[in-house]
Amino acid sequence: MPEEHTHVFYVDDSGTKEYAYSPRAYSTKGGITPYFVFGGILVTPAQAGVLHHGLRRLKRDCFGRGDVEIKANWLRHAKEREARYLERFSISEDQLRRFAESVYELIVGTDCTLLACVVKKEEVQQLYAERAHYAPAIAYDILLQRVQLEMARRRGYAHIVVDDMSGATPRGNQYKDNLKKQHQRLKTAGSQLRKGFVFDRIGNLRFSDSNADERLQLADLVAYGVYRQFVEYGDAWDGDAESLPVYEYLQKLGPRFAASPSGTISGYGIVKFPRTKGRKWGLKTKNP
Repeated sequence: MPEEHTHVFYVDDSGTKEYAYSPRAYSTKGGITPYFVFGGILVTPAQAGVLHHGLRRLKRDCFGRGDVEIKANWLRHAKEREARYLERFSISEDQLRRFAESVYELIVGTDCTLLACVVKKEEVQQLYAERAHYAPAIAYDILLQRVQLEMARRRGYAHIVVDDMSGATPRGNQYKDNLKKQHQRLKTAGSQLRKGFVFDRIGNLRFSDSNADERLQLADLVAYGVYRQFVEYGDAWDGDAESLPVYEYLQKLGPRFAASPSGTISGYGIVKFPRTKGRKWGLKTKNP
């Protein structure tokens, strides 16, 4: 397979990386989160340029400059909105709301594919105990499987760009080094989670700082939207109800997630691990 790439997959994460010592120690209000998500945007280099210039234009229109960093939790939380956008740039809540709506419209209006994997840590611990893989390693393996499948379908080849990360595991292993080593292992030896699965359409991995890369800022919206879906409605994903309540800002991105021919996103554009026997959801349902 040639190294010349046809696509780039921009990846960000949401949620903390570590497991908690007890199910009761997980929290969505601070501390170790019950879910970890890798999510991102698969796009051709040309469409990556469309996203870059489009987001820069929206920023200039709203803030008067194009180098403002956008993060989902800064847009969603009142204190962060006030400090980072409203007060700093002397704009109103309504102006910021219209800006955010335009950003989601930019993603949906661009020819791109969204992919995400969410790991429910407590279930991994229950099922695998001492043999539980590191949550980000699970998410990355599964996510790259989906990129590989997309590239095989399109006869393409994708390089991977991940938001730069700092910090280390409790054992002192650097997060970035872990991911570099895993990426090379996956390309050399194949998936650890799916025997015989090879990554011959996956190229190089590089890290980039999201504050200087519009595409990674948009990938953050994808990862955070999936994370919030499971924080708000995680039990429903594994349930058998007739309709799925959907987090508002994930609903906006629904049309761009990878899906089966019948519109199923569960297991295609959004993969939850461990897998259960719940319904195969699309994202066409309305919010409750």
